[in-house]
Amino acid sequence: GSSMVVTRRRPGDSTAKPDSDPTDDADPKTGDGNGRRRLSLVFFCISGVIVLFLLYATHQRQWRANTIKSGLVEIEKGITLPENKRILVGVGGCLDVFLPARDLFEALSISPPESIGEPPTLLNTMDQVVTEFVTFFAEGAAAERYVQSPELWQQIREAALSLRPELKLGGNGPVIAKRMVDEGAEVLLAIQNEKIYRDRISPDILLAGDTSDTESKTYDLHIILEFAKGETWGPYTSTRANRYILHRDVHNPQLKGLAAVKEAAAVFDPHLVVLGGFQMLDTYPFTEAELQQRLQEVEDFLASLSPDTLVHFEMASFVNANLLKRLTDIILPYSDSVGMNEQELPNLSSVIETGNIVYISDSKIKISKTMDDTRQLLALLTSLPRKKPLSRVHVHTLAYQAVFTLNQNSRWRSGITTAVKSSLTATRYVCGDESIDSSKTRMILDDSFSSSSMPGSQRIPIIDATPVSCWPDGPYEVCLAPVLVCTQIKQTGGGGDNLTGVGLLYHLL
Repeated sequence: GSSMVVTRRRPGDSTAKPDSDPTDDADPKTGDGNGRRRLSLVFFCISGVIVLFLLYATHQRQWRANTIKSGLVEIEKGITLPENKRILVGVGGCLDVFLPARDLFEALSISPPESIGEPPTLLNTMDQVVTEFVTFFAEGAAAERYVQSPELWQQIREAALSLRPELKLGGNGPVIAKRMVDEGAEVLLAIQNEKIYRDRISPDILLAGDTSDTESKTYDLHIILEFAKGETWGPYTSTRANRYILHRDVHNPQLKGLAAVKEAAAVFDPHLVVLGGFQMLDTYPFTEAELQQRLQEVEDFLASLSPDTLVHFEMASFVNANLLKRLTDIILPYSDSVGMNEQELPNLSSVIETGNIVYISDSKIKISKTMDDTRQLLALLTSLPRKKPLSRVHVHTLAYQAVFTLNQNSRWRSGITTAVKSSLTATRYVCGDESIDSSKTRMILDDSFSSSSMPGSQRIPIIDATPVSCWPDGPYEVCLAPVLVCTQIKQTGGGGDNLTGVGLLYHLL
């Protein structure tokens, strides 16, 4: 008994419901037939705004990087090379191999650990090497360590050489010397005159004595393990690009390079002596008598120099507080100039003030903190008995170059020279690009910074077109230049030595 009514649409009937109605997909909760479309439109608009903002921000960053590069290069054009400068650089040298850190551990069949304990002070086992590497890797910090166990060193050395890397002449002294010679200085290098080194060194670099061939099988090898910012190894991520260096030097801890040039130095009569590489003595198994003999050789060498000869001490990474304290007690009273990175700076202050080592410090330090740390170091060093005034401190960091220069001095130019040349050298070296493609760099610094962490301290602007900031600070002039940080890294090992060499050379009057 039920009936069904069927309504048919007649041609031309405009009042009939169409076959497809926009309200068919209406939002069941709101009844809004256009709900989904409106949401899609809003989402599209927000996404477009975000994309436009990111494009604008990227353009602004690249524009700023290019403006800063142009400003630094323009200042550099007015910096001239000091004429006829003789520089003695030491001590020692080695052969370097550069490897991605993960490649070596893969060659050694080592997997990243799930967790690590306290970092060791000595390296006798592979677990200790891995623990220490991970500690520095996660902090993005650099380190250079002596391997105590001969069997462990042989295992690491064979694995590294099995990857067939290029053997390059390295060590602080040879790298600084090469850079200074390339710039036009006359350089005597404090390294033993061995064929394995002489064959790999610029003929323009002077070595003392005749060339011999006794170390071709026992040369000192440094294995430089590099890692990039953001690189992961198991559960660990690097916070910045850096390197971890392993060695088991035989010749460098004996300071053979210093002995080789002692007599030649008097004839050479250098304007400047650059001393670095003393970290090769760190954790070396000296007897007390042997260590005292090495330290006495350093003091005798410094005492033999003319009072008019400038001396620069380049700090490094140390874990042996006793050695660092004794070294600095000998070298720093003779030093006109000191150089270090932002992680070595608190280490040096700590060992002078307390006798303790800061094993690893923050790799992301504010400028205001670095300025305060430098002032603290200057106060400590000037309060100690000295043979001559400390007239220069150069702090080189990833993000900037800062130099304190004593106002009343007749040996150094304005620190603007060191700041600019070191900044550009750092970028050119790490990027592997002399012309600097600013699109492959980034600026870490903001457009101003505080000169101290103390309340009410002066705020220093960074003017992009003329990006070097200089200001008076007590008896010192401080100059700071930003560094354009490479986003496509070619190399990090040796960067500090290159910018140290350039910064010192062009700072000379």
